[in-house]
Amino acid sequence: MTATQSETYTIHIEGDWSLEDLYVFPRTFEQVYFLVYSLMPERDEEALERIHHAYRAFPWRGGYSAVNFYNQLKYVTPKKDRPQIASIHYASPGWLEVALILGVAVSVERLVKSIANTIGHANDVYDRIVRGMSERKLLRLEADRKELQFKKEELEYVTSCLDQMGKLLGFNNLQEINARTGHPYLSLKILMSLYRRVKTLTDYIGKGKADFRNEK
Repeated sequence: MTATQSETYTIHIEGDWSLEDLYVFPRTFEQVYFLVYSLMPERDEEALERIHHAYRAFPWRGGYSAVNFYNQLKYVTPKKDRPQIASIHYASPGWLEVALILGVAVSVERLVKSIANTIGHANDVYDRIVRGMSERKLLRLEADRKELQFKKEELEYVTSCLDQMGKLLGFNNLQEINARTGHPYLSLKILMSLYRRVKTLTDYIGKGKADFRNEK
């Protein structure tokens, strides 16, 4: 993936949208966008260090870590590359046109459509991982880098879950994420948080409220 100059991407909207929809959908879209953007390889050393800090800075015990993580990714994304509304037309059908890095948006589209097309299987995989992590008391482990010590079977389980989430989300090179987090447990928690956000976007597709196709 390479960065290009800012272009626009159009998301089609239909039906009745509430004020909550107008908050949740754009915010969730930009969070997924920021994570995908953060994995782009073209980085100078200073930018890469800021990204690594974002991936390693939070304990991942609850929702606040996820919120703070995505906020941090936003701040390390140059302003010129952050999604901005170019135009919006509220009708049925209508559209939300966003200025952004098109290559990143296309990657987000592929990710969302992939999960939407296999949502039953995707939910089963995610739910099975959550149950397994909960049974092993690993869901809310304090992710202090000095305390991330696992029994052999626990680490093997975490690595297996990470592989499953990686395949589910289409991340073929988990080394990119592990290089940023420094530990497969943190990588797994981040991919689980990403799945929840992608799932939110697929809900809008399922309800007929949004369609990811870049055309007017």
